[in-house]
Amino acid sequence: MPKIFNLTNNNLSLPKDCNNATPLSDSLNEDKAKLNCNSDNDSLFKDIGKKKKIGINATTDPMQSGSIINDITGPVNNKVINRYSNALRGCYQGMCDLFKNIIVLDEDGKAHPIPLVQGSQEKAVAVILQNNVRKDNSLVVDRPILPMMSIISTDVAPDMSRYIYHKAKINFKNEFGENELRKELKEKDTIFGYARGIPVNLGYSLTIWTLYLEDMNQILEQIILKFSPLAYIKIQNVPWEVCVSLDSLANNLDKEVADKSVRVIKYQINFTAKSYIPQPIIRNKTVLKIKNDFYNSTNIDEINQIYSRKEIE
Repeated sequence: MPKIFNLTNNNLSLPKDCNNATPLSDSLNEDKAKLNCNSDNDSLFKDIGKKKKIGINATTDPMQSGSIINDITGPVNNKVINRYSNALRGCYQGMCDLFKNIIVLDEDGKAHPIPLVQGSQEKAVAVILQNNVRKDNSLVVDRPILPMMSIISTDVAPDMSRYIYHKAKINFKNEFGENELRKELKEKDTIFGYARGIPVNLGYSLTIWTLYLEDMNQILEQIILKFSPLAYIKIQNVPWEVCVSLDSLANNLDKEVADKSVRVIKYQINFTAKSYIPQPIIRNKTVLKIKNDFYNSTNIDEINQIYSRKEIE
């Protein structure tokens, strides 16, 4: 015999029936809508379909906002100045400036500067071909004019081994650079603090093309002499000199070259610049005047009266 469950004896909260209490009074063949239904169970489904945030940003330190402009929608924070530092672009330009004075000497001892293309190897090849097409519209490429160099940024990697907490190491000064970020109401009543920044290792690759081994030897000698063992560049908004290391040097010299082909000697040198991403500037008011009152008394009651009077003032 099948077992029969009595639902009325169970502590189950069933949805309330919003139909009429006596359905037999109406036609059983009609499925009428449930009008004026005030069931409490509607609250179980009223939030279905609405998007709710299940995670929010919990970083409250304004130094870690990641903004490059001051927030104009939120509350005004005069103690933190956000800015776009151009640190990555500045480091790239510093690397280009490091190799701008490379030359080669011909048989007569005349110096010829080596052009430096900012971009990939493909861009450098396009520049070589564009500058060596004949002017007679024949689209014939003459012998390429070399030597030539190209430099490109290859990698950006945070280096937390050099990280110093920004609140543990802050340097202060009365003025921040030549371009003041804002005019103060009183002279020297504000000091600007700057942390060391977020350390990053920036990778760069320098490619060199020459037709003659002697030209390549001259170029390599000049580059290697810059690193003993490190080279240094300066970047705007980074208060410290950035050290650059020479990581690797490789060549693709073909030992066997066909009779009609032109041998192009190519070297690739990789560097790492240990730079920083500057953090926002801290703005604090300076103490211009200190007022001290001295009292010669050891009576506890007199001292308490003095403290009470000062608190009222």
